[in-house]
Amino acid sequence: MSSFILLQDVIYLSNQLSLTMILLKEWSLVYVSGVDSKKYLQNQLTIDMNMLLKTQHTLCAHCNINGKVWSTMRLFHYQKGYAYIQRKTISKIQIKEIQKYSIFSKIQFHELNNIVLIGFAGFETKSFLLTMFIKIPNKNCPVIHQNNITLLWYSEPSERFLLIFSVLEFELFKNKINKKIFFNNSKQWLSLEIEAGFPVIDAICSKKFTPQAINLDLLNAINFNKGCYYGQEIIARIFFKNSNKYFLYSLISMENIFPKIGSCIEVQINKKWLKIGVLLSFVNIKYDKTYIQVVLDKSVNIDSSFRVYGFKNIFFKRNKVCI
Repeated sequence: MSSFILLQDVIYLSNQLSLTMILLKEWSLVYVSGVDSKKYLQNQLTIDMNMLLKTQHTLCAHCNINGKVWSTMRLFHYQKGYAYIQRKTISKIQIKEIQKYSIFSKIQFHELNNIVLIGFAGFETKSFLLTMFIKIPNKNCPVIHQNNITLLWYSEPSERFLLIFSVLEFELFKNKINKKIFFNNSKQWLSLEIEAGFPVIDAICSKKFTPQAINLDLLNAINFNKGCYYGQEIIARIFFKNSNKYFLYSLISMENIFPKIGSCIEVQINKKWLKIGVLLSFVNIKYDKTYIQVVLDKSVNIDSSFRVYGFKNIFFKRNKVCI
């Protein structure tokens, strides 16, 4: 690492974060190429591919035939096709599933191992990147490709950026840094994703939830006017009948715990603990707090006390809902 980069082991919430470079080893980039890419993805994903501009990225999902989410992904135009970023734990099985029906289509899926995913967040991030690049993405142009580097702009939970480098380009980039910045691991980006309300689907929670159960309808990650795609009938039925029974929330505890993804969430009602939801993800943050992302039954009073099954630590809401 450059002598200007300070190693950071503590995870912060967005409003406490200094300029930080984040290595996203827990995420992977999947490259989709071939003349049938757009048509094929249109029949697989929850968004309308015809509406995705080359300057945009979007949250969407790949579902199974029962309308349950294989994975959530960040999709955008990339090189001669498309790319999407998703959790590394689900990537191989998700690629296997999405290409299952591609035998008669001219399309290829590749999990790229020769790239480096880097996040930038915290105070003065924008001004720092402007010293490194001629132009950076913003609200009006969230995706920029520059000198074989792709830059994505995020507005939530506060302004941050995701950069895609080749291994060589990343080494050159590091050598140009002449400012003291912090360096952190994937947990810092995970914390920001939870804080922003973007559902984090790892392998354990794959195929367990409909898109609406993890707020993808509220996050504009589902198009209800496009044609058919896998799971579309069930997803549309839930929408038109207003029958979704679940919601995505973030909760926080004033103690560090290390629960298992997929654990049950309990709520205290009349001094009894009842199972009410599922743990999607968690991260331990500064001052011995644990921040968790959960799917809960919509009937629950979010002002209640919660806990992860098997732990005594009490969790409370941090935000009303995760959007």
